[in-house]
Amino acid sequence: MSKPASESPSGHADDSPPESADPPGQPKPTDYDAFLSYAHHDRQVAAGIQKGLHQIGRRLGQLRALRVFRDDTDLTVSPDLWGKITDGLDRARYLVVVLSPEAAQSYWVNQEVSYWLERGGRERLLLVLARGQLQWDPVHARFDPDVSDAALPVLTERGSLPAEPFFVDVSDDAPWDPNAAGPREKITALAAPIHGKPKDQLASDDLREQRRFRRLRAAAIAGLVLLTVLAVVAALIAIGQQREAVRQRQAAIQQRDQAIALKLTSQGQAMLGGVQGGGDERAIQQILAARAIAPGTGIGALLDTVAARSATLKILPLSPTTDGVMALGPDGRRIVTGGSDKALRLWDAATGAAVGTPLAGHTDDVTAVAFSPDGRRIASGSRDNTVRLWDAATGAPIGGPFVGHTEPVSSVAFSPDGRRLVSGSWDDTARLWDTGTGAPIGGPLRGHANDVISVAFSPDGRRIATGSTDYTVRQWDAATGAPIGAPLTGHTDNVASVAFSPDGRRIASGSWDDTVRLWDAATGAAVAAPLSGHTDNVTSVAFSPDGQRVVSGSWDKTLRLWDAGTGAPIGTPLTGHTDYVTTVAFSPDGKRIDSGSRDGTMRLWAADPDAAIGTPLVGHTDTVTSVAFSPDGKRIVSGGYDNTVRLWDAATGAQIGTPLTGHTGYVTGVAFSPDGKRIVSGSWDRTLRLWDAATGAPIGAPLTGHTANLTSVAFSPDGTRIASGSGDQTVRLWDAATGAQIGTPLTGHTSFVQSVAFSPDGKRIVSCSWDNTLRLWDAGTGAAIGGPITGHTNHVRSVAYSPDGRLIASGSWDKTVRLWDGATGAPVGTPMVGHSAAVLGVAFSPDGRYIASAGTAKTVRLWDAVSEQQVGAPLYGHTSRVTSVAFSPDGWYLVSGSEDHTLRLWPGPAAWPDLLCDKLTANMSHRQWSDWVSPDIGYITVCPRLPVAPD
Repeated sequence: MSKPASESPSGHADDSPPESADPPGQPKPTDYDAFLSYAHHDRQVAAGIQKGLHQIGRRLGQLRALRVFRDDTDLTVSPDLWGKITDGLDRARYLVVVLSPEAAQSYWVNQEVSYWLERGGRERLLLVLARGQLQWDPVHARFDPDVSDAALPVLTERGSLPAEPFFVDVSDDAPWDPNAAGPREKITALAAPIHGKPKDQLASDDLREQRRFRRLRAAAIAGLVLLTVLAVVAALIAIGQQREAVRQRQAAIQQRDQAIALKLTSQGQAMLGGVQGGGDERAIQQILAARAIAPGTGIGALLDTVAARSATLKILPLSPTTDGVMALGPDGRRIVTGGSDKALRLWDAATGAAVGTPLAGHTDDVTAVAFSPDGRRIASGSRDNTVRLWDAATGAPIGGPFVGHTEPVSSVAFSPDGRRLVSGSWDDTARLWDTGTGAPIGGPLRGHANDVISVAFSPDGRRIATGSTDYTVRQWDAATGAPIGAPLTGHTDNVASVAFSPDGRRIASGSWDDTVRLWDAATGAAVAAPLSGHTDNVTSVAFSPDGQRVVSGSWDKTLRLWDAGTGAPIGTPLTGHTDYVTTVAFSPDGKRIDSGSRDGTMRLWAADPDAAIGTPLVGHTDTVTSVAFSPDGKRIVSGGYDNTVRLWDAATGAQIGTPLTGHTGYVTGVAFSPDGKRIVSGSWDRTLRLWDAATGAPIGAPLTGHTANLTSVAFSPDGTRIASGSGDQTVRLWDAATGAQIGTPLTGHTSFVQSVAFSPDGKRIVSCSWDNTLRLWDAGTGAAIGGPITGHTNHVRSVAYSPDGRLIASGSWDKTVRLWDGATGAPVGTPMVGHSAAVLGVAFSPDGRYIASAGTAKTVRLWDAVSEQQVGAPLYGHTSRVTSVAFSPDGWYLVSGSEDHTLRLWPGPAAWPDLLCDKLTANMSHRQWSDWVSPDIGYITVCPRLPVAPD
């Protein structure tokens, strides 16, 4: 069995009975020829031995020469695991033991050999020396324990064996290959007694079988040569077949890649959901890899991950030895960690890379770390009962250790001016120290009845708060060390963290009773009821810089935000850590939260846990009815029921200039000209207006002619014409330069025209109406192209052409999105179903692969234009009907307008990979790619701006 020292076994190969090497009196299907016992460190040697025992002596057509029990694949962990092991031993004829210094330390290898010897297996024990020394002591019938560092304890006991056991020495054969001449000869010697043959006879039999195999292979090669000649003769005839084979091979590779991509996506989503181990970092890497190897697969998982982890800004993988002991520097650029390796380490907070060498000096685990307020020094506490100071720039120790505590130091904190340091200890005291000299200030702060595990200075440096395993919080005079008032009682378990509010008026405490409590620092009275929500110990608390919020971290692996005034929870928990959260802190500007965990990572979070991935653009005072991007993607135009047209900066979301006013009714349609210099708007005042996109000034007089409300406007691709739709049931064309109407109205609809769009070549116009139909028009003549396009069962609210002009998308009050042939109007595919209410807006992505739709159910949805399947989950954020959607020209953004008076700017499909890459510090390593993705698919750098993690 393979097993690390002091650990239980975990797996087993050959659990299902293979073919036997024995002659016709076949053994029972449950028998094994050999049981292979080895330590985990010797797994490669054990695998080679198993392979060799399978091969040597194998007859042609036989699967294996010998049946070998090994623990590498199929033996599952169960309450009766030892029973399964002993059952395997009972069913084996020989025990083969791989010896090494690591095996000698393995409890399980020793147990298996002891069991074997106890059941009379001394004559059927075979040994393989992988590393180390063995020397037989004939006097005491054992291996000499003073010399034999590879011998198991049971084999060094006097009289353990009747005579020196058979063993082969493979210690000089690394790297170990059972097919090499030396190792093969040794495995032959090992296999001979199991086969019941002399070594020479077994070797001769094996050589005979190999020659027989080579003869058959030579015959096969000759046949292949003949086939090759025939194939050359038939080459001209077979060209088509070869091409088909290539096509099929490519299809097979594509199917393989898609299958792997689906597996990666499924696993990644399971990791994000906490159903499968691996964590967010691996989940994101796998989902990105799925997209890289099969671009059409897993796109929905990209969107879902962007949405689900919108609050996660960065995942910084640090040392696995940190045990969650970490702190972020005041400038947010460096992280310090401490842990079980007795050292402190510095890390770059942007990349997660180690900075400098470990800070060594403590003689036991580092249990607490803190940066000074100016970031120049670091304080650390340790199980060695000392506090130490370090230069944060050089890592050099500052002075000697601060000695005084008589038990491990659990917590450290600097005073606001950095001149003093307070430490808490398991010796039930807190101590004050002069950071300049390292000298203690006064005597210990005594009063707690048990360990002091948390300390904090007030913002003015006059008071100290301490939390203890006596379930209380205490305050102390930082100048005299005298206790202030009575203990703050209420927690029912250890108080693991304390923090003062920025104004010093309140104290927050986190406890192993799973709650956070707020206290009046002046009176000691509890402020509000306990803050409940965590499901395990609360380990860390911190106030936001404005004092309005408290963040807490817990052993339930989550962070939670609370209203510091009322104690009410804010938003949903921040999830992603895979082990206890041990450290939380707000950034100086309050926009970010930093957390450390025993999972070895520090994470940076958006301080609003429910921040939607869509950024709201606020300014309109009524429903936003129409939105559009400028051709360069830098600006957005919107129109609304507040009778205004507004411009927005697409990068910042800020409004540009003042609203464009002039309409006397709702603005229901807006569009940029193809050169981005003009804007056209349509209104319920029955007019169109042109605007200078740079200055916002009106261009010319209003365009009049419609006899009812305007509902939609569009520029032709060459910018020379404008199309408009109206409640007067007509579509009209206008000269964009003069404002003159072109020709007569386009008539045919029998109800309000809701939306109009030009084809990309400008030759056709599509319109839709409350008469449940779409219509196609010749943009040059105004003539109808064919009859009404029917299929929707309710009002058709929006239409859009694909960028290549081959498709038209429409959205309807029948809750569906439909596709139509852009030239003929014939239906394409089946309706896209998913909206729970009317679809009010549709838009194609710039590459034509995706369709965005806006609905009255307050959501934006994305669809695959080829498969007609919804991409990911709906985008939530608007609080009322969504009326309009538009993609930016580069596909990086998607903008929507709503009856909630806002626009929202969402990341488009082109941005999703970068948004996920921004959360990482490195691509997966080549080894991880081979293990997680596939060794058969070449490595792809899925995040080009990030380094590749080392193997």
